This record gives sequence, structure tokens and C-alpha cells, in this order.
Amino acid sequence: MVMLKSFQRLGYFISPELVPTPVVNYIRKCLKLSTTVSHIISVRSRRYYETAIRAYLGVNPYDKKAQKLAAMAVGQAALVMEHPADLINVAIEELVKQRYELPAFSTIDRLVGHIRSVINTRLYRIINARLSDLEKATLEQLISSDKEEFSLTLNLLKSPPKSSTLSHMKELQVKFERLMAFGDAKRILSDITPVKIKSWAAIAKALDSSELRDLKIFKRQALLLCLLYQAQVKTRDHLVEMFLKRIQTIHNKAKEKLVELREKHLTQTESLLEILIKILEVSTEDLDSATLGQQVQLLLDYHGGAPHLLQQCSEIAAYNSKNHLPLLWQFYSRHRKVLFDLVRSLEICSTSSDQSLIEALAYVIVSIFLNVGARVKEPLLMVVSLRSMRIIY
Repeated sequence: MVMLKSFQRLGYFISPELVPTPVVNYIRKCLKLSTTVSHIISVRSRRYYETAIRAYLGVNPYDKKAQKLAAMAVGQAALVMEHPADLINVAIEELVKQRYELPAFSTIDRLVGHIRSVINTRLYRIINARLSDLEKATLEQLISSDKEEFSLTLNLLKSPPKSSTLSHMKELQVKFERLMAFGDAKRILSDITPVKIKSWAAIAKALDSSELRDLKIFKRQALLLCLLYQAQVKTRDHLVEMFLKRIQTIHNKAKEKLVELREKHLTQTESLLEILIKILEVSTEDLDSATLGQQVQLLLDYHGGAPHLLQQCSEIAAYNSKNHLPLLWQFYSRHRKVLFDLVRSLEICSTSSDQSLIEALAYVIVSIFLNVGARVKEPLLMVVSLRSMRIIY
């Protein structure tokens, strides 16, 4: 009974000596057996019980056929999975599904390791065959030197992102241009799953130049290509993130400026209100039109005259709302070239059938060359457009 229950739970037979004592005691209690009855049996009896249990449960012993079935399942999964633990689970699930006894863990581990290595080697060679001679030379250049005269370096691919300051945005744009100078890495990795690309890129990132040189050339170039592709994707993501943060900062500064101007003109507003109150007080008196006009004119002249007061009213009216757009330009102008260079370098498309934002962004970009258009609306159009579109990878 101990062998039966442990096999039903684990899928393989364990030595009776390894069965926990609480489990043995529980089974003794259920079967109403004396404590003197030992669960340790002879090797011959054990073989007999194993055969009987397999027949009772309809389970076959692990053999070459089972190994072949597990290998086929792991081979299919290895095309889309990368982590050994996931592949081991696939092998176990296939054996359980086909009603086979599970072998020792080391057996499955060796099987998975071998098949994973074979599949990955095949994929490495496929990737290597798709690379042109120039692309291979560029990838080899990554580990041959880290000097700045080369367009790409291994350190450049591994460098972390920085804050969204103007200087860092310029540096990141230069990095992105250097990365994209390699060409379309996605084309070469088109049928490689994202899980494998990410895993291979992580391996390449963890190795230094000397360790990469020790790898076989087709594996080395495949890993470096994945690292390059991941760097392209992440740099593009960081550029968009920097863009949105910078535009949001510009809007926040304009809003803060609007609040500052409101507070600055608060005294002026109170003074104009006092003048208006005095004019209304005079108007409530029983005066003829000529006298009323004279009194109002005296009040206006006393406070600087109508033109002066009208100018003050215009200044206050310009900032007496929640519209901060007229104030954007002073914060946006010095970022203008960098931001437009960034937008031009990205391939952007709409996430829906509505192309109005694409057209608006195109209009703003064209207006730069023609020197026309409303400057105030540029920052607003750009940030709305980027948030409503997706970047193509």
C-alpha cells in the first residue's frame, strides 16, 4: 500500500526506507495493521509489487519508446521555450499523459539539456546563415575593440539609460542612430520567440569580450545579435519615455508660470476691482448723464487714464484662465530641435483607423521646414500624438 500511494502521488517508485514515518503510520492505521508489520520488503517482493502496481494503474515502465516521446515533446517546446525548468515540466507532462513511469530526475535533466543544446545550435546556425558578411563583421567588431572610433561597441549595447535631461536625450539619440545603423535586426530574428531573444541577450550581456570570444562563432554572433536587437528596442522605449517626460515637464512649467503670473497680478486685479466699485457707486447716485460722465472720467484720470487701465485689464485677462498654452513656447523652444529629431527617427503609426493625429503630427513636422504654423500648439500636438500612437518594432 505504501508503494501504491507513493507512486500515485509521485509518478515513480521510491525506496520504502525513504517513505516518511507519519505516512507509514497513517496507512497502518487505515488498514488496521499492527506496528510490528514492517513496510520494508525484499527486493524480489518489491519487483513483484512494482509490476502489479503498474498493471493496476495502467502505467508503462520508462523505456526507449517513452524516451523518444519525451524527446519529441521537448524538441517541439525547445523551439519556443528556453528555460530548462520549463522544458523539464514539458517532458514530465508528456510522460504522465502517455501513462509512463517517470525516470530519475537526472535522466530527464540530461535529456532536456541535450535536446535544448541541439535545438539552440540549429537556431544559431539559421541566424548565422541569414547574416551578411558586413553584418557578421560588425558583430565581430563588438568584441574586437571597445574604442570609440567604431560605430558600435559592446559597452554601448550594455549601457543603462539616463535621466530625461536635454543632454541625455541628445546622447540617447546618437546611441539610437548608431544602433540602427546596423540595420533591421528584427528581420533576422523574425521566427525566434521573444523568450529566446531575451534570454540570449541576457547571456551576452552577462559575458565579457574574452568569454564571448571563447564561444563558437555561430553561437557568439547569434547572442550578440539578440543583444543588439534588445538594445535597439530598449533604446527606442527610453527615447519615447524621455520624450513624454520632457513634454510633460514643459507643460508643468507653463502651468507653474501661469500660477506665478496670477499671483503677480493679484494686487493689480484688486486695484481694478476697487476702481470698478467706485464707478458703480458713482453710477448709483442721482446724477444726470453729463455729471456722471465727468465723475467717471475723473476717477479714470486719477488712476492713470483709460488707456493705462485697459492695458492692465488686457494683461490680467491673458492669464485669468486655465489655458497655459500661450506660455509653452518659452520652455519648449530650446528643446524643439531635439524633440523633432527624435520624432523623425521613430517609425510611428496610429493604434486605430483614425489617422487624424498622424496627419496633425505630419503637419507640425512639415511646418518646421516651411516656417509656418502655430508655435503654441506644437508641444500639445506632439505629446497627444505620441500617447495615441504606437512605435513599430
